Formats: sequence, C-alpha cells, structure tokens
Amino acid sequence: MDTTDRSEDASRAARLPRPFSRRTFLQGTASAAAVTGLAGLPGQLAPTAHAAEAARLPPLSFTAATNGAATLSPAGDRLVAEVQNVLWSVPREGGEARALTPPDLEPTRPVFSPDGSRLAVCAYRGGGFHLWTLRPDGSDLRQLTDGPWDDRGPAWSPDGTRIAFASERDGDPVAGSPYRIWVLDVRTRKLTRVTGLTGQQGPHQGGAWEDFDPTWSPDGERLWFVRGAVSGTALDSRTVASVRADGSGPVVTEHTAAAGTQAMVPALSPAAKGGAPRLAYLRTTERPGATCLLVVDGAEVPVDGDVEPVPPRWISCEELLLTVGGQFTVLRPAAPDDADTIPFTAGMPVRRPRYEVKDYGFERTGVRPVRGVHLPALSPDGRQVAFAALDSLWLVSASGGRPRRLVRAGATRYVLGPSWARDGRSLVYADDRDGLFAVRRHDLATGEETVLAGGGRVQPALSPDGGRLAAIDMSGNIVVRNLADGKETPTAPLGGGGVPGRPSWSPDGRYVAFCDRNRLNRRFREGYNLIRIIDTRTGEVRLHVPDPGHTVRSIADRYDSGPVWSPDGRWMALIAESALWVLPVRPDGTPDGAPRRLTDESADHPSWSGDSRTLLYLSAGRLRLTGLDGGPARTVRVDLDHRGSRARDTVVHAGRFWDGTGEEVREDVDVVVRDGRITGVEPHGRAAGRRAARRVDASARTVIPGLWDSHTHPWQTTYGGRQTALQLAYGITTAVSFGGFSYEQARVRESAAAGTLAGPRLLACGELLDGSRVAYSMGRAHATREGLRRSLERGAALDWDFVKTYVRAPGWIMEEAARFAHQRLGVRSGSHLLSPGVQLGQDLTTHLQATQRLEFGHAVTATGHAYQDVEEIYTGTDFHLIATPFTASVLLGEDPGLADDARVTTLMPPWDAALVRENAGQRPTPKQLGDLRTEIGVYRRVLRGGGLVALGTDQPLTPVGLHLHLALRALHRYGLTPAQALRTATALPARVFGADRDLGTLEEGKLADLVIVDGDPFTDFGTLVRTAAVLRGGRLYEQEDLVASFPAPDSRALRAAGAGAVDWLEVGRQHRRDSCCGAAD
Repeated sequence: MDTTDRSEDASRAARLPRPFSRRTFLQGTASAAAVTGLAGLPGQLAPTAHAAEAARLPPLSFTAATNGAATLSPAGDRLVAEVQNVLWSVPREGGEARALTPPDLEPTRPVFSPDGSRLAVCAYRGGGFHLWTLRPDGSDLRQLTDGPWDDRGPAWSPDGTRIAFASERDGDPVAGSPYRIWVLDVRTRKLTRVTGLTGQQGPHQGGAWEDFDPTWSPDGERLWFVRGAVSGTALDSRTVASVRADGSGPVVTEHTAAAGTQAMVPALSPAAKGGAPRLAYLRTTERPGATCLLVVDGAEVPVDGDVEPVPPRWISCEELLLTVGGQFTVLRPAAPDDADTIPFTAGMPVRRPRYEVKDYGFERTGVRPVRGVHLPALSPDGRQVAFAALDSLWLVSASGGRPRRLVRAGATRYVLGPSWARDGRSLVYADDRDGLFAVRRHDLATGEETVLAGGGRVQPALSPDGGRLAAIDMSGNIVVRNLADGKETPTAPLGGGGVPGRPSWSPDGRYVAFCDRNRLNRRFREGYNLIRIIDTRTGEVRLHVPDPGHTVRSIADRYDSGPVWSPDGRWMALIAESALWVLPVRPDGTPDGAPRRLTDESADHPSWSGDSRTLLYLSAGRLRLTGLDGGPARTVRVDLDHRGSRARDTVVHAGRFWDGTGEEVREDVDVVVRDGRITGVEPHGRAAGRRAARRVDASARTVIPGLWDSHTHPWQTTYGGRQTALQLAYGITTAVSFGGFSYEQARVRESAAAGTLAGPRLLACGELLDGSRVAYSMGRAHATREGLRRSLERGAALDWDFVKTYVRAPGWIMEEAARFAHQRLGVRSGSHLLSPGVQLGQDLTTHLQATQRLEFGHAVTATGHAYQDVEEIYTGTDFHLIATPFTASVLLGEDPGLADDARVTTLMPPWDAALVRENAGQRPTPKQLGDLRTEIGVYRRVLRGGGLVALGTDQPLTPVGLHLHLALRALHRYGLTPAQALRTATALPARVFGADRDLGTLEEGKLADLVIVDGDPFTDFGTLVRTAAVLRGGRLYEQEDLVASFPAPDSRALRAAGAGAVDWLEVGRQHRRDSCCGAAD
C-alpha cells in the first residue's frame, strides 16, 4: 500500500455530556418504587419499564415456551405454566392464557398443592431465591422463606402440609454453602434439614457433594432427589438418591444414570395398585451435540421433539406433563408417539422506554479535562499522588496543580500502577514495553529505572523493608519474589473468575492481604469478594468476610477495592457498596470488629499516608483526601487535560467499495476524507486535484466500513497494549465494552481518542452491576439501594456509554440501572437475561445464552434451540440481541493457516497464540458444526423477522480480533450473504447503540472508519480476515506497523522478559476458567 503524508487538519467539535444531577436520580428512584408497587397487584401483568416516559406497544403474543415449566391442577381443568418469567393460567384444552404474576417476582417451577388450593414456586424477588405460594388466580401471594441463602425446587408432600426444597441454608459465607434437602412445614413454618446431617451415611460423602431437585414418594415417607458428586471443578450428577422425610436413617442410592450424563428433576408417579411408583427424570449431556432425554423406569423414552429441561409432572400412573419443542405436552411413556399438546396464546403487554440517545462526541475537538485518572497512590509523606492517565505515569502535589509526567508508554504499550516504596523515594509500576508486563522501579530523584520482575507481572507492591515484591502473574496468581536472589514463590490457588485484587503487605512484612472470591457451591459459580490473607512464612491461607457481623458480605470488586493495610497495621481500607470503609484488624489481618463507613459519596482505589491518618480515594472522577476520623473530604485538583488527535486529509483509492447500505459493491472509487469525516465517494480520478495530506492506494483491494465488536471487555491488566492493537489489526474500529473497571475504561477511551494509544474507539461501560453475590473480578456487588446509587454516580461522572447488570442483580437493580442509563446518560442498558430484561426496560441481551440465575434461562433449551417466544421478543419490540457465537471457534480447524498469521504469532499474547495453535489443529466434528448451525439459525430467524442482531465476541475470552472473523464466517456459512453477514458488524450495531448518525456505513458526512481488505470478501468471504489497514476517524493504522511494534515470539527481548519457561497453553486455560458462556467449557 502506497501512502504519502503531507499535512494535518482538525476534527469536528461536539457537545460535552450532560452534568449529573443527584436530585434527578433520587427522584427517579422514588418513581421506580412506585412502579414496582403497582406491578405487585394480583392477577395483573403490569409493565414496569419507565412508565412515565414509556411507549406502549401491542402486546407480545406467545404461542411457545422456551424452558417453560408447567403444572396441571388436581382437578385437571387447567395448567399453570411459566412463560418468559411470568406464570400463566391456561385451560386444559388450550386457549387464551391469563397472567398471574408480575415480572419482578421471577417465579419458576410452579407446582400445585395436592388439593389444588395453592401453588408453590421458587422466586427471585429481592435478590435471592425463596419459596412463595399463591392461589391459582394469582392472589394471596405469600413469601415462606427468606435470608441470604437460596431456596430452590419446591415439591409438595402428598398430604399438602409440607414443602421439600433444595437449599444452601446452614452455609457459611466463607467456607461455602452446598445444597442440601430441607422440608418446610407450611402450617408452622418450621424448617428441617434432612440430608447432610452429622453422622448420616450416604453415597459420595467422601468428598464434596450437592443435593437438589427433591420429589416425594407417594406415601410421603421418603424424599427422592439428585445427588451430584464434585469431581475436580465439575459436578457429576448421575445419582438419584432417597432419604426418609424426617431425615432419619441413611441416604441410599435408588438409581444411577449412565456415565457421561447428568440426571435432573426426578419425579415419582402415583403408586398403581399393588405396584411401586415409577421414576421419571431427565438425562442430559453436554456440548457438542448436547441432549436432553426423558428416562422412565430406567429406559430412554423416544420423545419426538426437543425435551426441555424443566420438571416432568406425573398426572396419573401412565401420563406425564412435559414441555417439548416449546409446547406443553401430555405424553404416555408407553406410547410416546401419541402425545397431546396444549396450545396456548399468552399476550404480554410491554412498555418500551423512550429517550434521546446521547451524542457520543466521537472525534471531539477542543480541550477536555481528563476523567481517566487510574490507580492513584498517596505518597508515604502524604504530599504527592502518583497515578496513570493518557498512557503515562504522573506525579501531582497533594495540594493540587499540574502533574509532572514520569513515564510515557508507546502507542501500542500500556503502563500500570503505581505503588510507592515505603521510604517514598521511588515508585514501582508495570509496563509491557518488552512485550510482556514487567515490574520496574522508578527512582524519583534520578529517573533511573530498574526491572524487578518480568515475564508478565502486574499490580506490584513492595514489602515494607523493600526486600520482597508481591505481584500478580498472568495466570492471576499472587507471587512473592525475593529481590536479592530473584526466587519467586507462588501462593495458593485462587477462586477463579478473573484476577484477584492488588496485594497489600502487613507492616511486619509477614502477611499479604488481597481480595479474592470464594465459590459458595458447585451448582452455581457465584460467591463473595472476601479478604484473603497469606502467611508468607508458612504458606497458610485464611479467608475473612469484610464484616464479622455479616452486615457487609462482599468487597465491591476484585480490582483495587482493597483491602489496603494501614502502615500501622491497625486497619484495612476497603470499598463496599461503592463507599470507603475502614476495618479494624489484628496484626495477622483477622478482623477485630465491625467496619466503619467513612464516605457517603462513591469511592474507589483507596491508599494510605504513611502515618495511617489520611486516605486518598477516587470519587466520581475526583481525587479526594479524608481523615481516618471520617471528617470532611477535600479534593486534590489535577490540572490535566487532553484533546482529540487530528486526522490528516486523505484520499483512499478503492478497487472495490462496499458502503454498508445494501448488496451493491462498486468498483474503482475514491473515498475523500477531511477532518476525519467522509466528504465524498466518487469515481476514481475525480478527486485527483483535491488537496490531501495522504493518498492511500487500495486499487487492488476492497474497502468496507470499519468493523464493530459489540461485546468486549477491556482487559489491559493482562493484555496491555496488545488488545487494542489486535483489534485494529483485524479491522475493528469500534469496540463496545460490556464490563470492565470504570476508571480504566475512561482512561482507555481517552487515550485512544487522544492518539496516545493505538486502538479502536471505545464505548465504555462500568463494572457489571450485580447483586450481593458476584462471579467475575469486574462484578460490582450491591445489597443496598444506596450502594447502587453510589455506583451510578460514578457512571455519570465518567460518562458511561452502556450500563450492564449481571446475573445476580435483582429486578430492582435491573430496572433502576436501565432508568439511569436512559434518563441520565442517554445510553443503552442490558444484561444476560431476556426475561425479565425486556419487561424491566432494558434494551438488549448480550449472548443468546449465557450464565443465568435459573438452572436454565428462557432463551435456549439444553440443546440450544429457541422457540417462538424468544423470536417474538426480539422481533416484536425494539429489544435487541448481541450475538456471540462461541460455537464458531471450531471453524479455526478448517483454516489452520490462520494460526500462522503474524497477528497470532507475534501480536497475540503467548497464551492466546498457544490456544489458537491448539484449536487450529483440530478439525470440527459433525456435532460441533451441528451446534453452530442451530445457533446461527436463531440469528437468521430474528433477522428475517426484522430484529436487530449485532455481532460480538466477548474478547478476550475468545482470541482478540480473530474470533470476530470466525463468527462472520459462521453467519455466511449458514445462509447470510456476505453483505448481510457484514452488516451485523457494521450498520446494525451502529443502529443498536444509536450511533448510526456517525458510524456503520461509508456515506458522506460520516466518520471515516473503514477497513482495507487484501482480497474480495464478496467473491471469497475467507479473504475478509486479510486486513491490510484501517482508518479510524481518518487516522491510518497499517497491520504491518502494528505487528512490527511487538517483538517476535522467539526474540531476545521476549526471552529476557522471562517468557521462556511458562506453559502458556495452561495460562490461556486459566484465563477462561469459570467463563460465562462456554468459551472455555
């Protein structure tokens, strides 16, 4: 490609985001409470999405149920069924369904009492699963259980006086809470545990196990259930066991499912005369080629259709009620071909929010203050603050003023940290100038730098005597290095779900404290963010909740929310409910009392002065100092600003040109770019006389709009500058974050806009707004409305571009977050949850299927199929789908040469390169391709029905950049034209996020985001991956330059960085452990 540089011009100006108004936010909160109250009226399905400003649409019409459980009344006249998070009453002969419950209740697995007077359900209202009952008309809703532990899977006793269920009760917030079987006396509310009792014998009790899905014997004397044995990190649930209903006697094995399968939801039939009850259950297998089969009396029943993973219900000795292929079905195991379906139509009213999408301010000109102050650290004397911003390391006076730059990273590099040496004379930080992160000491007097640790070490902390270094390696383990001899000691294995928090030393240098996550049980991956203490002398490890009284169960997140040990050893500072707290501790780090909250405003990134009297923290984009006594805080003014980098006027001569608006591909055109925007698309030669700083010869290539990756996670803590460089190298000019760390994302967005970091434009998000339990490091834990308010204050100050709630966020968090996104920020909000997301005012789901709080959500069945109810939501409203086809990864095995591309061998970090090489050597199996075909079929039907599907990858859970091309190949392989496939990564995401005024197509007036492809993807789609260069806002980035900026994998520089003796393939697997969506499964 021939390019000639000549001159520069300025970018356009755009308005700043609207200021945050706390009064407006609190008024919105009151409105939310009122709407939620209306939603609880019995027998009404009240839409709750921002009623004051919502648009009422025609009701959604459901004629199928994806993963909808059902129960038939004892009288046999009607069934009550779960369809998209709502209970409905349906006549036995079929017909019009009537809604019984509001969306925020989230009831699941309904079951009639034996006399038909009440229904029992498990429901998630408020943020935990508990037992509720209601009358069959939806009235008289009663909550029977409460507390911090989940209660699931209710089953009535034959006499209707008791309900058996699986529960985490008697668990411990540190040690965990495995599921056991419990019985509730409905009359007295007495709770009795019947499995896992002291001295009780039973199968698989030599290790950890889980008991769940109880059902009663017909005589009420015994409870049958599934027992899953923990094997490594997996749960082997093949045993159907039983125990006496009062818990006396041993647990005995009743049935064992075939090896390689899992049993779920057993059901016992009424006893026939002179006979024993019949056992039915569902037997599942995992992907690829996942199955869900009905087993009765130990034999598979050949059901015609997709058996959905919901409880089968015996309605006689010979008949079962199942959900098959979206339909409620009565089936006789003896004659499965003669099944009777119960047709229904359920009309769900919806109100969709109306709001103005903000001006994202792409390519703003003018000077703007820096918001992305990252990882600030107060000096021991309390007189200076070190921090990172604009891809540099800075030092500012604690009295405020203009900071001094200490270190500047290159455009494809990243600087992390810093932290102080105890004497205040030097800083330690990490950067990736050698290709992998290394820890460096920076002498403040001389500027001299010394490498303390290489090979991928981040978040460094020097011991008080300066002789040892604690840091995090690329697997997410805390390591301690003796600086005298270089010997490094790894600590105990971590809880998974991403990196732990930054390490902090005790004053005597014996203990290291950091934030880690436990996993409460093996059925679900969530747990609490806890304080973990390592004794560096003995290796002993202890975990503590932040509050011994359990008022505060979880630290906010596992990045830089503490614990931070005070230099005098008496306190730990931490962030919980997005506020700053101090916790009294003993010398070994054991909590020694209740934590004390110091701030009502939001807080992040705490650090201490050397006298343990002052704390520095970030609040809504400002550096703040407060005393240990919690007195008034003061702001440290940071006079640091930035301006958008200026794009050169450019003319691109395209041999073939697709503007993204239709199927037509034009030939031999010039794309004229001025001030970063397209001013013309003309036949070649007409622009020959125009002034241009640069002319790009792509006459033998194809020019298309810049690609979007609509689901990413900025993960610079381990990927450094590689992630953004890889995105550009694969043609991605816009990346949408669906969760990361707020201040880091603000920093990355500003750095890319200012041109100090080579990367795509970033639509930034905050942390994953979650409930009291979390999974990932970036999950922000909330148990209170005040905590959520503080988190959202940060979002306004940092100008989030998307607001995401996560798996354990209850309905009130989902609804409030959506309202805040729309009314305060003018941006989209979404989650994993199709329902209740659409009912609570969110705009989209990401992933067709990902981790849910239910055993199975309402998007796809165990075999990956979605039915009419799912398609109706995505096509009958403005509710959108971000597709992340992880199943497309198998296509790498059809084109193994992709693993030899320099973007893989050099630009990818070594752990991803190792995974790509491994996967490239495995040809896809028919089952894997079948799964992919099924998933792509759902996207095709949604697109055909008029819904919007935008493509994302969930990088870096998938290989950055490369997986987007595999996903596009999958769309084309299974029926989309090249243009249709490309629109899911160009025009459609621009529409989904309301950015189509500026992005998505190559039309006059739009930003010059384009990809130059060394090939013609409209005749050979596989050439799309051959990205020669991109323009992002008129700035040229060539693939060769991006690759050349990193050392080759066998280079001396990389070997010197300590990359030689690491099992990078295993590191890559560790990165994907406990992933949400099958990327590592």
